[in-house]
Amino acid sequence: MWEWDIVSDRLWSDDYVHGTLWASAEQRARGGTLADFAACIHPDDRDAVIARMTANASQGAAFIAEFRVRSAKGDVRWVLARGRYELDETGRPLRGRGILLDITGAHLSEVSYDQRIEAPQACHPLERAADQCLSVREAIAEAGQPFLLKLTDMLLLELGRCLAVLARKERRSRMN
Repeated sequence: MWEWDIVSDRLWSDDYVHGTLWASAEQRARGGTLADFAACIHPDDRDAVIARMTANASQGAAFIAEFRVRSAKGDVRWVLARGRYELDETGRPLRGRGILLDITGAHLSEVSYDQRIEAPQACHPLERAADQCLSVREAIAEAGQPFLLKLTDMLLLELGRCLAVLARKERRSRMN
């Protein structure tokens, strides 16, 4: 799970995202910035990913993309990022929340980066379920229910895996 407070430019993450990207526990505790996150993205993918993130944030839209990151250990991993951005009452970007999954073993190497970054938006029922589950997770976190939080995280991870499979199937059908 990740959350980006756009107004203060702070990114927080769960242990999984932290272990994949952030090098220090201090950085996780204080929250990284968009620049910190951008530094973790593979240089060949960075500009397109950040452009898409900021464009979707400015519209309060869903975000889904596959791209490469450099892990805290220095190795290159493929990830699927999925989330939704919210606008404040004046229509300005407020925050984003979502999930990040390591899909290194599952990505389609024959698909160009441009096709990966153009993943479908929230029209599938599982996309809507993931949106709702993100809201449920926030409410459960506020309620301080650790067991329910773990169950919700498990559901979000499985939804993310299912959405990654759907995105790959859609790309395959576009290639044919």
